[in-house]
Amino acid sequence: MSIKKHNIKAKSHILSLLGDELIGSDSLAIFELVKNAYDADATKVKVSFINLNQENQKIIIEDNGNGMFSNIIQDVWLTIGTDFKRGKNRKESPLFNRVSFGNKGVGRLAVHKLAKKITLETQARNDMFSSRLEIDWPKLIDSKEFIQDLEVDVETIGEALFEDGHGTRIILNNLATKIWTKKTLKDLVRKVNNIKNPFKQNPNFEIIIEANDYHDEWIKEVSDSIEILEDSLYQFNFEIYQDSNNPNGLVSVKFKYFFNPPKQTNLLKREEEIIINEIHIGTLFKDIDEEKEVFHFLRNKDLDGIGNFKGQFYVYNQNSNLLKMNFGGQINAIKQFIKDNCGIKIFRDNIRVYNYGEPFDDWLGLDLDKIQRAGDHFGKKVTVGAIELNLKDSNDGLIEKTNREGFIDNHIFEKFRFITKDLFYLFEKQAEEDKDLIEEFLEGTKPIKKVGFGDTIKELEIKLKSKDLDKELSPLLTRIDKDYTAMRDIMVNSGMTGLNLGVAFHEVDREVRVINQELNIEGNNVDLESIKDKIKNLVQILESLSPLLRQNKSNLTSAKKIVEIAIKRNINRFKYHNVVFSSPLLSNENPDITFKVPTNLLISSISNIIDNSLYWTKAKVDLSVINNENYKPAIYIGTDIDSFEGPAIIIADNGLGFSVEPEYMTQPFKTKKSGGMGLGLYFSDVVMNMVGGKLIFPDSLDLNIPKAYDGACIALVFPK
Repeated sequence: MSIKKHNIKAKSHILSLLGDELIGSDSLAIFELVKNAYDADATKVKVSFINLNQENQKIIIEDNGNGMFSNIIQDVWLTIGTDFKRGKNRKESPLFNRVSFGNKGVGRLAVHKLAKKITLETQARNDMFSSRLEIDWPKLIDSKEFIQDLEVDVETIGEALFEDGHGTRIILNNLATKIWTKKTLKDLVRKVNNIKNPFKQNPNFEIIIEANDYHDEWIKEVSDSIEILEDSLYQFNFEIYQDSNNPNGLVSVKFKYFFNPPKQTNLLKREEEIIINEIHIGTLFKDIDEEKEVFHFLRNKDLDGIGNFKGQFYVYNQNSNLLKMNFGGQINAIKQFIKDNCGIKIFRDNIRVYNYGEPFDDWLGLDLDKIQRAGDHFGKKVTVGAIELNLKDSNDGLIEKTNREGFIDNHIFEKFRFITKDLFYLFEKQAEEDKDLIEEFLEGTKPIKKVGFGDTIKELEIKLKSKDLDKELSPLLTRIDKDYTAMRDIMVNSGMTGLNLGVAFHEVDREVRVINQELNIEGNNVDLESIKDKIKNLVQILESLSPLLRQNKSNLTSAKKIVEIAIKRNINRFKYHNVVFSSPLLSNENPDITFKVPTNLLISSISNIIDNSLYWTKAKVDLSVINNENYKPAIYIGTDIDSFEGPAIIIADNGLGFSVEPEYMTQPFKTKKSGGMGLGLYFSDVVMNMVGGKLIFPDSLDLNIPKAYDGACIALVFPK
């Protein structure tokens, strides 16, 4: 038998795969490059967008950091997976003693995610020469079969390329993202702005984002001010730390709670500062020393791999009256600030860890808790918060994923998440009485707590487990849960039908009464053409109701067909209320989208949203009459295939908008409409969940729709 040794090779194409797969998005790619500037002791990094949405568009990322000598370019920047910043080589920067964030050796591949062609220019501190290299990724990858044979020319330049005599500049051409919508750019700017911890300013690190044309106005619309945090309704700051003085080896928590009601409520401000030496973890998680799940008190060793950490939470009530009391005429600006900054973000050494706290990320499950027991929990959309970790203490336990989309989901991270969630529960418990006071002030009655079905099942499971009955009765609980889901679907179908039939019957009844009035006119003055039109309207209304009476099976259909039926059902109402209706979808200015959905339910969902728009635009008509203003109600329906995780139908109006948190409106029997049932948006939300989509409430300014539609904006986002 003979044995031969063979080398392991990598095809050049792996660079393309690494660039596309390791970095999840453009914003995370830029985040990696900004983080490299931080590691290099930069005090300033500038991100410039040049000629966006043109053939020659490009992005330039430039910093005034330490720069790179030519040997560093060769041995580090051009070496994939280098350990230059990892393990025993991990060190603090020479100027500001920053612990380096890069430790995978693949961050430089972020440029491949952003662009097909890059130019790198750099000059090290105290170096007389600069260096430049250019990489055309497709050409480079196609030039050689194997990665070890690839070659890049590095040019030495005998002049300074940087104003400060040192730094790094990366120029990105042939961008991967060809079309930059307002939402795409603003989302990226928000993420880059949030790289720094806004709650703890770092005077030695500044990020500048700019564009050379009108896109700069979009960038300036993104606010990063945090001054209004001080006027939030509920505030909570904490510090959790290993306490060597505790005889039982338990950690300690120092927290400060502040209730900050507006003066006009006549409610007293309340401040409480407490140190707790025995923290009982109310969430089940696997103990580090045992093989079973237990409830236990938090010990010093439970913070191993996490370290001592701090946090702060600011929670708002988006009731317009409360916001007006605190912020005067800045209600829209405040709501925009909350929307831009909501979520619990994580920072290590004041640098952001993505994707925690992003609009799509609810790593603590705050919204799920709020849905299960709405009265007891703060939702993510009204919470602005930050967790501050120490890099030295947490680096070995909380390990960032290679694609920079959060920490590896190991035991240490699960423990960190559960501890943080329990600290948030501690905050909510402190605020319970104050929340009741606010609700009593707003509603004028004592609030009634309701227990959700999910909580009931969960509580029952825990009790059965404690009595060793879980194995015997678990199948029954599963059956109950399944039957509950089936009952929900039936109720959605029947509920949607009932809601829309109610609207339709109202329209039919009104038209018949109008026809009778016209026929009562004496003589030959009866307008027969008008009566004929109204009868035709009645026929249209009744024809549009026929889908409601059919079984709600999922069928392949299109947004245009759905909207056409919904508009046919409501066109007479538009005329009656003098509403201007605009739909670039129906006029073929927006692309059509196809999906497989229960057609009847989706038509009903859109009709319910239209019904809300008619109500709130009518309310604004009444207000405009009082204020002697010229106002014309308008409703818009279009599509958007770029701004969300999937294609979306957008419904917007120019009415009064939402006066409360949108998630409040999707709860059953929650309504601000006089005489409303509070089920329309709830059913629409459930229907979108049933088809695997989402009902979300974007800001109309972030979308490519006319600015006139500044009232309510709802997106029905479908799975790709």
